[in-house]
Amino acid sequence: MKHIKRIVMVLIWLIIWQIASMMTGLELLLASPVAVLRTLIEMLVSKAFYMTLSHSLLNIGSGLLAGIIIGVAVGIGSGRFNTFAQFVEIPLQLMKSLPVAAFIILLLMWFGSRNVSRIISAMVVIPMVTAGVTDGIRNADTGLVNMAKVYNMSRLNRFRYIYMTGVYPYLETQLKIALGMCFKAGISAEIIGLVSDTIGTSMYYAKMYLLSAELFAWSIVVIAVSFIIEKLILKLLGLIYKALQGNL
Repeated sequence: MKHIKRIVMVLIWLIIWQIASMMTGLELLLASPVAVLRTLIEMLVSKAFYMTLSHSLLNIGSGLLAGIIIGVAVGIGSGRFNTFAQFVEIPLQLMKSLPVAAFIILLLMWFGSRNVSRIISAMVVIPMVTAGVTDGIRNADTGLVNMAKVYNMSRLNRFRYIYMTGVYPYLETQLKIALGMCFKAGISAEIIGLVSDTIGTSMYYAKMYLLSAELFAWSIVVIAVSFIIEKLILKLLGLIYKALQGNL
């Protein structure tokens, strides 16, 4: 029943979109759903589409992976050592507070357009992953930690059965937010930096030449890819957690 309601809601919004497109009477400004679908199909059978998609996925994906690794490492350090947490607090706060566009412009000045989407994707992810890991470690059951020390449980087993149990729900929650923001920031960096052969640059040129159907088609691709990547990473995180718990 829930899925039927969702499908009905999607159909209603598609009808509203179609009516709005017909009322404007200008496909250049607001392409109809049919025109967008036609453009999307044309893109999917084009070799250039997959080249563009792969370049963006490589750039944003590598930044995402680096951000997760760095965030986990910084989060462990912050959760275990208060002095380290205070040391990294200022840069983490800057990453969270400054507008993404400001960071993109600075990165373009310092590093050029080639690596800007990688760096900005990592910078969006690092503070959130760090917060999730830090909160998980600090909220671990102290009674279990003390008991593990009394019975001389190894550090590895303490990590697997106590800290990981505390970290997992916090990290999962933060990753759900970070993954979507990562893709939006990465595409924004490609648009502003005009990174060659990427989704962001394709969207920029579609806007410049008033190709609204192509712009909407690329937007659908970004949403779909972001959704798939989010599900895959969260599934992988769940499998890693189960493996560490010995439940696979």
